[in-house]
Amino acid sequence: MKYPKLAGPVPRMLVLESRYWLDTACANAARRLGWDVECVPVVAEGTLPRESVARLLRTLIDFRPDFLLSVNLGGMDVGGILAGLFEDLGIPLVAWFVDDPRTIIMDRPCYATPRSLAITWERAYEPYLKSVGFPVVAYMPLAVDRGLFDALPGKTWDLPCTFVGNSMTAPAAQAWRHAAENAELAAALNTAIDTGRVTRENFAEGLAAILPEHLLSRLDAEFRMRAELALFTEATRRLRKCFIQAFPSEIVCVFGDDGWDGIAQWRGGPVNYESDLPSVYRRSEINLNVTSLQMATAVNQRVFDCPAAGGFLLTDAQSSLMDLFDADSEIVCYHSFEEANTLAREYLAQPSKRNKIIQRARARILNEHTYEHRLIYLEALARAYFG
Repeated sequence: MKYPKLAGPVPRMLVLESRYWLDTACANAARRLGWDVECVPVVAEGTLPRESVARLLRTLIDFRPDFLLSVNLGGMDVGGILAGLFEDLGIPLVAWFVDDPRTIIMDRPCYATPRSLAITWERAYEPYLKSVGFPVVAYMPLAVDRGLFDALPGKTWDLPCTFVGNSMTAPAAQAWRHAAENAELAAALNTAIDTGRVTRENFAEGLAAILPEHLLSRLDAEFRMRAELALFTEATRRLRKCFIQAFPSEIVCVFGDDGWDGIAQWRGGPVNYESDLPSVYRRSEINLNVTSLQMATAVNQRVFDCPAAGGFLLTDAQSSLMDLFDADSEIVCYHSFEEANTLAREYLAQPSKRNKIIQRARARILNEHTYEHRLIYLEALARAYFG
């Protein structure tokens, strides 16, 4: 295994594939770039079966990758045995976090080997990744898989203002049950939410900005993780509910789970990301977006996918938007739910203006914000540190 890494004309990337949409998007983008790519199925959570470990080892020997890519540490064991193995074999590990890394890493330093690179889609988590020992930490936003989302805007629409997303009712209930095994913690979480301490800014800073120190100091890593998940899912559930209720029910269609019953008057079922979502974006007069609480500054996948699919997007004013788009001509954002309601009515009446914005946003995305662009940046990082 002591072959030179990143010495060939194109990278050789091994993806630890945990059935996350980003695994497929990166593998497809790498192939379009002409990279050599292999994927090994792994589990996102739980124990990797013996057969999967054997397949991974065989692929390492036969494929001889320049580096491995793991999204959210998919396939990595809690003891860091695989991370140690990759380090011993001299194979760099690139971990791309697109969810709160604190609930994934749980303060375990075992993943931060000398040949590891941590990438985060949200800048607010960079200090945490450095604190657990990653020698290289970089920011990289999400992008679009142009193999799925690539269409010009339409001229007719059969859907009004549309929101596609989970109500977060079931995830919040499950997370709350786990956190409530500590009665004192459950009471503190309720107080924090009811008193308005669960904001994007506080959540990005961590539990110390939300819970009392005397309680936090007694929580082990498991219950800190449970607390973060309970806060994130419940606060996001409330946020999405209030957002949808801010619009007149007759102009909003929600696609999602049964948790929307009683909240959205006009509701469709869940939408398949690959086969159905591009069409929903393009068929909707306006696509609504409200970013989940775990993103203090970052934008979510919808910001890239929707315009690329030919859909018009009305999104909340995350600060990273200004780094990615021209706010005056390529994106329409709101600063309050009341403003979102006003803008929705305004743009419903101006289809030609919507289409011009879609075309400009789509051009920006295809020129700068595809997963090919992200992998080119990732390759530059890998070559700089591991080549």
